[in-house]
Amino acid sequence: MQDRQDDEAMAGAPSKSELIHDAIVFQVKLLVDGIRDFVLIPVSIGAALISLLKPGDDAGTEFYEIVAFGRTTEHKINLFSAADRIETKPAAEDMPDLDTLVGEFEAFVKKEYAGERFDAAREQVNRFRESVRDRRQTEADKGGDL
Repeated sequence: MQDRQDDEAMAGAPSKSELIHDAIVFQVKLLVDGIRDFVLIPVSIGAALISLLKPGDDAGTEFYEIVAFGRTTEHKINLFSAADRIETKPAAEDMPDLDTLVGEFEAFVKKEYAGERFDAAREQVNRFRESVRDRRQTEADKGGDL
């Protein structure tokens, strides 16, 4: 009876030969994706520099053309297509994407940095006021004016 339930539970599961095929294809896709990323790192930095060095107030589009190329190749590589063989929803779908996380981190850092700068400026002003007060007190104790 248990074997029948296990067989029914696995009815939609890929076969072992499909698993082997998908594992090999996934490794090849990882390699291609990694090579693409390895090439895109210096190329995108170079394109960004070219875009920044363009005369005029507006940046060039070279960097964004490289990013668009990367997006196109990402879709063509379709790295995780083997996941379509199963119908479960991965927990990662509930997570925000990296752009959202980076945006939240930037907002946090800006808020904290601005707060720290404000706190540091306030401390400097307070120290200055205390030093002026101390000098006045010292001068007053000596009988002089500041």
